[in-house]
Amino acid sequence: MRSEKRFLLVLAVVVLTFCMLGSAMAEIKPIPQDMLEHGTAPKAEGWIEPNKEYEDESIHAVLNQRKNYDSKSSDGGTTISWVVIEIKDPSQIRTALSFDSFDIKKGAQPEEIVPYLNAVVAFNDDYVKMNNFKGYVMRQGELLLNNLDDWEEGMKQDVLVVDDQGDLSVVQKATSADMDAFLAKLEADGKKAVNIFTFGPALVIDGVAQKIERNTSTHSLNLATARTAFCQLDTLKYAVFTVDSAKTGYGMNGQELADFIVKTFPECKVAYNLDGGGTSELWLGQKKVNKAIGMREIPGMIYFASAASGD
Repeated sequence: MRSEKRFLLVLAVVVLTFCMLGSAMAEIKPIPQDMLEHGTAPKAEGWIEPNKEYEDESIHAVLNQRKNYDSKSSDGGTTISWVVIEIKDPSQIRTALSFDSFDIKKGAQPEEIVPYLNAVVAFNDDYVKMNNFKGYVMRQGELLLNNLDDWEEGMKQDVLVVDDQGDLSVVQKATSADMDAFLAKLEADGKKAVNIFTFGPALVIDGVAQKIERNTSTHSLNLATARTAFCQLDTLKYAVFTVDSAKTGYGMNGQELADFIVKTFPECKVAYNLDGGGTSELWLGQKKVNKAIGMREIPGMIYFASAASGD
């Protein structure tokens, strides 16, 4: 009997030790804000289904697709892809610029950018380094440009802000004064902006699909084409949508995408239109998910990285 008790005691100690080791191995390490930091490489064993679902202690990403969708604005059916991402730490939302520089006004092929990001999910951002770019640009906490007031009054854009809590906010038809006021309020609330994009418009705000009219933006929202949208569904939970365009006249217009997002996720807090057409890119790991004709070099990407400790 005494021997049996001793065995049970030893067994309990072993189990407790393994639990403590498992907890240590599951540690989440916030990723430094520097743009040259890219997070932990996805684990091979984290791919539950290759090119479709990934999970480790810091992130879970699942790809969904609706094929042969009958878009009313398109000349034919299209494929809508969306990845739902849940993360443990806001630092896992990250951005990268081609050539790691805002000053080098040259894009790169996504195949050249994606491999070194250690991304679980990566997608295109706005047209941030185009020569005619006007907007508010912040990447990984560094303010790079503010010339919002160069837009004519009727052409002002919606600006997307991603803060250090991982929340997405839209400042509609923003001026520089609007941005100053928004960022001051954000700081008063104990938050700071980390990444800011100028493209848009907002497709969904607080679960309501916005009315997307021809003059809502300069970005041909009335045309059926390939599209990319970045959404926040809940705290540290997001979705990225892309719409395929097999050829000219195929895809989806902005209003249809807004309506589809709300139908799919009625709880969507924010959905924001990013650059589309040949710029539209969605990658899961090292595999491109979507299809868009006229593929272009891109100036930058938004991505989700693993924050697993790697121990």
